[in-house]
Amino acid sequence: MKGELAADLRWITELLRDLRIPYQAVGGLAAISYGSTRSLVDIDVYVPDDTSLERLAAAAQKHLIREPAHYHDEHWDLTFLKLEWAGWTIEAAAASTARVWDRRSGSWRPAAIRFNRSETRLIEGVQIQVMPRAQLVEYKEGLGRDVDHLDVAGLRATDEAR
Repeated sequence: MKGELAADLRWITELLRDLRIPYQAVGGLAAISYGSTRSLVDIDVYVPDDTSLERLAAAAQKHLIREPAHYHDEHWDLTFLKLEWAGWTIEAAAASTARVWDRRSGSWRPAAIRFNRSETRLIEGVQIQVMPRAQLVEYKEGLGRDVDHLDVAGLRATDEAR
């Protein structure tokens, strides 16, 4: 059973801050931070590189459910780890080598994470660093999965409501 999202967000953001590892939340969490209303499945973040992943894995060893390793499927080509805390799954990927399949162009493109362009958003009372809204829409439109269409539609609905 999942615990409170706020507790999980506090735990991971404080851990990353203590380790001095920059991060950028993406995926559903970022979309929700901008007003999307779909249910959150997990927490996805990028960190700079493999060294950052290794440091995070060592610091969160008792919560590690997937060691940092390369992963490749029809959407992603990246190195990531998986943590579990209070019933929530956290996936952290190395931004430096991450590639995302862009369905529109039919090609792989770099994730192009710019940590210095992260936006600070408040979710459940916790300040988190998220992918900039315009980049998030572009990222999700390129991926083009059903969940991405939901997020983009939710973001557009919040734009229209303004």
